[in-house]
Amino acid sequence: MVPQLAALVDASAAVVCACVAVMTWRRRAQSPTLAVALALVMAGSCWWSVANAVVAGTSDGTVAAIATLATYPGASAMVAACVCLGLAVAWPQWVPQRRLVVVLLIEPVLITLAAATNPWHLLVYRGAGAAQLTGPRGWTGGPAFWLDVWYCYLAVAIGIAVLAWAWWKGSPAFRGQRTALLLAGLVPAAAYGISLTGALGATVDQTPLSLAVAGAIMAYAIFRQDLFSFGPVARALIVDQIGDAGVVISPSGRVLDLNPAAAALARALDPDAPAKLVGALGHRIFGAALATADGGATDLVVDLPRGRAEFHVQASPLVDRRRRDLGHVFVARDVTEANALSRRLAAAHTQLVRQVDTIEALRADLVERANRDPLTGLHNRRYLVDRFTAMLTAAQADRATLAVVLFDVDTFKSINDEHGHLAGDAVLVALARRLAQQAPPGALVARWGGEEFFVAVLGADPQAGLALADGLRDACQQESIAVAGRVISCTVSGGVASYPASGTTMDDLFHAADAAMYEAKNAGRNLVRLHVADLAPQRSAPGS
Repeated sequence: MVPQLAALVDASAAVVCACVAVMTWRRRAQSPTLAVALALVMAGSCWWSVANAVVAGTSDGTVAAIATLATYPGASAMVAACVCLGLAVAWPQWVPQRRLVVVLLIEPVLITLAAATNPWHLLVYRGAGAAQLTGPRGWTGGPAFWLDVWYCYLAVAIGIAVLAWAWWKGSPAFRGQRTALLLAGLVPAAAYGISLTGALGATVDQTPLSLAVAGAIMAYAIFRQDLFSFGPVARALIVDQIGDAGVVISPSGRVLDLNPAAAALARALDPDAPAKLVGALGHRIFGAALATADGGATDLVVDLPRGRAEFHVQASPLVDRRRRDLGHVFVARDVTEANALSRRLAAAHTQLVRQVDTIEALRADLVERANRDPLTGLHNRRYLVDRFTAMLTAAQADRATLAVVLFDVDTFKSINDEHGHLAGDAVLVALARRLAQQAPPGALVARWGGEEFFVAVLGADPQAGLALADGLRDACQQESIAVAGRVISCTVSGGVASYPASGTTMDDLFHAADAAMYEAKNAGRNLVRLHVADLAPQRSAPGS
């Protein structure tokens, strides 16, 4: 073979093996042991192919000699990984023990050291130039070489034998995968054996090309046959070790198979059950638990020696490839604790919802109390400011009008002086109630402070605000207030301001309404006045 062509074949084989190794490594999460073993096989093959490519492509005898000796770490690691690969395929749950890993690493370490020091002892290669590293073309194998060859073939044979056994014993569903792995192992082994015999000539080495073919077969097994995710699992893991009771009942009603959990349940249900449960009548042992033979599910409550237990039973028909009826598979799951926990959680959830509702109601009540004047029950000044800010923002956004009215009780000081402060408080409470009752829906009614009250109505223009204020003033005048057997008559004076005529900010409107209110007081009380833009606020005398 032309050296350049041989180097190209070797390099191509290295690329294929490297790609398969990388793809395998990326999929290691689903089947770590199998993936790591296969990745090491391909990585070792890549190493071997790279070394062969250097030997074939270089004209420097020393470089070719070093590359020849450098093949051993990759080739030996590949052989050790082959053994692990066979075991991982045959027993999917197998994990290599540390002792086995140490044993398998002995040969790669020894042959690598022997190859590295070959010029000193010539145990691996001997012949012309072996001691001087002047070129491998005239070399012949030494004792260590042939010992390593037979060891490698023995290890590979063990791996292939285990794969063959797994192929023979495995389910037909997985034989395609194992056939691919067998071919991938046999192709390079046969090619290397032929190259050792020299049947195709001393210059022809089929091993790199065979490694590339093996890598392609491996890639097919990984991606087309879904080697890692679609793999067999031991029956003991999926049947015997599950906590659910599983039993297979024949069409005639007899027990065909059952797992340990089902056997324990059978003994609990029927202490007199026969010693050999397989073959016994299923209804005699399990009773109502087999009433779901139509392929449905049911919940059962049974009395066991340990107490009452609840089971969820699922029945599934069992058929073969020819759709022949083989019976039913029943799976009974003990849901006693789960149901009890669910009931406790439901009760706790209901109680929690009630507590949350109570807390929310208390919180809302506290918020409402914080926003209410304790004497009159109207909203207080803090709430007024927050709510009025929102009303003003809405009026600005909708280009609507907003009317505000500020009321003050006339001669309130004389009421306190003549009838006492308790009577004055009663007057404030009565007036607050009348304002709240007479104000239109959606109006903001609050106590401004002292004997002053505030009313705001969104959408009311100046004239509507003036009419509203006069109506409230008249309602307060028409009805006297009875306090401790005494009748107290009182009136209010009010000032009206409007947005945007009287101002565009909260402070502007408050000052405008206050100025109009004092104009009403100065005009004789029991009046309301509409704010005029150039009105100067004039304070009345104390007691007004």
